[in-house]
Amino acid sequence: MPKTVIRLLLALLLAIALVTGLLTWNQGTGWRWLVNGGWHTTARLGALNEQERRWATIAWRYFENNAQPQTGLVNGSDKRPVVSLWQMGDTLIALTAARQLDLIDDEAFDRRLTLILGTLNRLPLTSANVPNLLYSATSVAMVGYGNTPQVIGWSAKDMARLMMALRIVAAFHPQYSEYLERVILRWDFCRVVDDKGQLYAGQMRDNRLTPHAEGRLGDSEYSAAGFGLWGFANDQSLRPPSQHVIIDGLALDIDARDPRTTWTPAAITTTPYVLSGMEYAWTLPGADRDIVTLQRQRASNVYRVQEMRWQQKNILTARSDFNISAPPWHVNDTIFANGYAWNTLADDGKWVPRLAQVSTRAVFGLWALWQTPFTDALMAMTQRQNDPQRGWFEGRVEATGDYNRAITLTTNAMVLEALLFKANMGALLRDSEPGEQSYFRRQLEDPFTTPNRCFPVNYAAQRGNAS
Repeated sequence: MPKTVIRLLLALLLAIALVTGLLTWNQGTGWRWLVNGGWHTTARLGALNEQERRWATIAWRYFENNAQPQTGLVNGSDKRPVVSLWQMGDTLIALTAARQLDLIDDEAFDRRLTLILGTLNRLPLTSANVPNLLYSATSVAMVGYGNTPQVIGWSAKDMARLMMALRIVAAFHPQYSEYLERVILRWDFCRVVDDKGQLYAGQMRDNRLTPHAEGRLGDSEYSAAGFGLWGFANDQSLRPPSQHVIIDGLALDIDARDPRTTWTPAAITTTPYVLSGMEYAWTLPGADRDIVTLQRQRASNVYRVQEMRWQQKNILTARSDFNISAPPWHVNDTIFANGYAWNTLADDGKWVPRLAQVSTRAVFGLWALWQTPFTDALMAMTQRQNDPQRGWFEGRVEATGDYNRAITLTTNAMVLEALLFKANMGALLRDSEPGEQSYFRRQLEDPFTTPNRCFPVNYAAQRGNAS
């Protein structure tokens, strides 16, 4: 037999053995790895090892400690019963992760989800029929930052986070879809999104809720994805004006609008890009291929510039917003903001460089999406930033190496989401839009039940016009 034939047969046998090994590897993990493209991605995909399961257990401990038995809501920070709509979305994703990672069983999942759904479907709304920025986790009353009764406005960005989370829960547990979809059918979107897809926040001024455009580059596309999942127009939010900034020779995109007129710093942070990667692989709902390609490139550059800072200056870097346990309480730690690289700002715009830190939530997002020596180094320094009985700390201070021992819902949710992404073999949303027979679509199709609150165009009419 010719040597060439023998070599081909050996190669074929090796390939068969490899595929067989993959199919039987860890109860189907190998098959999922093969099917979901694990062979060509930089992401960490596969079943959790013992250490990673311990990380998940520590993160879930936060939710066990801070869940309110009357409402199912979870404190936004440890022992402080105030929660935002964004954090309600975090809670739903964390709960989904806890079930998929077998931290809780079906009975516990159903009990917790049922309580949260009941709360979300009775959530008090502002005079604009949209959720308030903040709520009491114990009473569900609308509150201000001091946890006193107050209407302070709404955020389309926070609404988008919850809308995204509702779709993620439905993707893993479709039996709850009707009740998940009922949540947003109560809301009025007339002042939140226009027919071009521009998103608006509302702020209390002179005792009136006044809308203003919301969404900067990064956050804007993530919010657009959340609205696009439900059929809303999102083109304008998918394409915010941008310009280039150069950091260490690398060109990064940043919002081109003047922060003096938008009231929002033009900033680059890690969070929206890693959430986009883990949740829908940067394939934005409603986006053209060029937008998807651009979003992936932007995410890659956000990763690369932080890696380069470590390679060139030996400074471990993972930038995100975070909380601290003293004034200014909340810090925007950025890759770029307001004209400067590696800028660290309080919410009032004050420069606070000594507060810069390696963010735990940013580390887990980067670690999940890029398996490299850089993310290995980040995790080696981060893996002990926790209290096993309380959850993960916000981060490690860059200037001193001290822990930032504040513990928040969002960081612990990010840990669980990153580990779920790994165990799920990729993006959490693959079939993301409500089905033709969904409760949501049926409500919009029925002229007698469709809420007159600027929901997406009637689906039946859409199909009729198309045909």
